[in-house]
Amino acid sequence: MSTPLLSPFIGTIHPIEEAPDPVFAMKMLGDGFFVTPSSGEVVSPADGEVTYVAPTKHGIRIVCADGAKITLHIGTESGALKGEGFTVFVEQGAKVKTGDRLMTFSPELLRAHPKTTDACLVLLEGLPEGKEVRLTTGGEVAFLAPVAEIV
Repeated sequence: MSTPLLSPFIGTIHPIEEAPDPVFAMKMLGDGFFVTPSSGEVVSPADGEVTYVAPTKHGIRIVCADGAKITLHIGTESGALKGEGFTVFVEQGAKVKTGDRLMTFSPELLRAHPKTTDACLVLLEGLPEGKEVRLTTGGEVAFLAPVAEIV
C-alpha cells in the first residue's frame, strides 16, 4: 500500500535527484520532490502540527498525526535573504489542516538573487528503511494535486 503526497505549490514538479543543490539531490535531508513555482503561495500538504519555522522564514516543518515529518524548504540558499520576500502565516505549535495557507514568497526575488534558486522542496524525513518517495505525475501541478507516493 502507498501513501499519497500532495503538492503544497503550483508549478512544475521534478524528482528530488534533479534539485539544484547536491545536499537535497543526494537526499541528505530526506527524500521527496521539488516544484519550480509559478505562484508564491504555499499551502499545507497535510494535517498536522507546525514544529519548526525557520527564523529566515524560508522553511516550515509539519509533523503529521502518523508521525511523518514533512519539511517545506523554499528556494536553495534562500536563508541568505534573511526573510526578505517571505511572509509566514503560522508559528511553531500551530495545528494545520490540508490546504491551510502557510506562507507567501517572491519567486521573482529568489530568481533575481545571484546565489539562490526558486526550487521549492518537499522533504520527508525519517522514512522507514526500504521506503522511498516515487513521483506519480510530471509536468504542471496544482495545489493539493496528488503528485507522489511513499512505496
